[in-house]
Amino acid sequence: MYSSGTFFFFLFSSALLFALINRVLRYQLTYLFAFSVLTAAAWGYLFQDDFIVPVAVFFSFYIIVTLKDRGWLKTWQAVSLTLLPLLLVKLHLNNHWGMIGLSFMTFRAIDVLLYRTKKDGQNFLHYFCYLFMPFIILAGPMYRWRTWINDINKPVFRITREQFLLAMEQIFTGIIQKFLLAMLIDNLIIQSWAHRPFTLSVGIVMSLAYSAYLYFDFAGYSNMAIGAGRLFGLTIPANFNMPFLAKNPQDFWRRFHISLSEWLRDVVFMPIYMNLMKLNFFRQNKTLAQNIGIFCTLFCMGAWNGLERHYVISGALFGAISVAHNMLQWSAKRSPVLNVWLHYPTIAFLGRILTLASAAASLYIFSGMSPL
Repeated sequence: MYSSGTFFFFLFSSALLFALINRVLRYQLTYLFAFSVLTAAAWGYLFQDDFIVPVAVFFSFYIIVTLKDRGWLKTWQAVSLTLLPLLLVKLHLNNHWGMIGLSFMTFRAIDVLLYRTKKDGQNFLHYFCYLFMPFIILAGPMYRWRTWINDINKPVFRITREQFLLAMEQIFTGIIQKFLLAMLIDNLIIQSWAHRPFTLSVGIVMSLAYSAYLYFDFAGYSNMAIGAGRLFGLTIPANFNMPFLAKNPQDFWRRFHISLSEWLRDVVFMPIYMNLMKLNFFRQNKTLAQNIGIFCTLFCMGAWNGLERHYVISGALFGAISVAHNMLQWSAKRSPVLNVWLHYPTIAFLGRILTLASAAASLYIFSGMSPL
């Protein structure tokens, strides 16, 4: 429902409707008013069968951030309490807290805890719209609090022709990716191969097919969300940048699910690395501190979806592959022969193939359709 063509059709239509009304009213509508109405309407559409859970989750998050702002909770305590509902759901200890978009809503609530300043104020509607914005409520992109505040504080709600054309181009790109290419891959390959007994050929076909499906499905959703945001003048960040052109694992995560990768870098890698660097042992072994931070960050990339075996294994593979690449770079800096060898065109090309093959295998495990 929330990622269907119908949902996005109403989302796009609402942007155009607001633009028309605003033009009639001589641009008197503010961003906050427009988003408050849109978010309230989306809330009614998405949670029409059960209002209790989203209301309870939202007010628990709002109380936590208020207590933190008043100094009654430390940041780590507020973050831990905010993560608690998501952890309980992922551990299957309290499925009653499960709801559409809980993961990314939790991440946005944490972003507020970490990055909201006194200058931003404590506007209730700012917080409500940021957590439940319909463009990104399900699966991102990870729209940061600082960007939201800059967007929402624009003086007038207005769509220029350039914004409209750029937004529609991105929306149509997303429609083709999600509702044509992803559906074709799913219908023609995945559904027919998924039930076959596992062999090497099945593993190769499924790895390639599922990786392509995930890319087109998720990139399509992201492009439609970004396009819808642009119709409202929002700068929702890009989420994919042709990951099939990645040179190495590090480059792959700069191109694949970019917004979440960058957010995890800021809230997982940097705190771990900076705290380890306070210890004498790690100041003398910086690469080890980097590897611990890299592994934890990419492990979270897989494991935050749940602690089922396929998520844990895929997250561990994401981390192990990136750590292995980091160690190869570390060795190349200390060995001129290895450094020259790695820059040979043939070796560089094989590195690209190995990067994509390892990513495809990891994502196939992530899908839950592999025997692992």
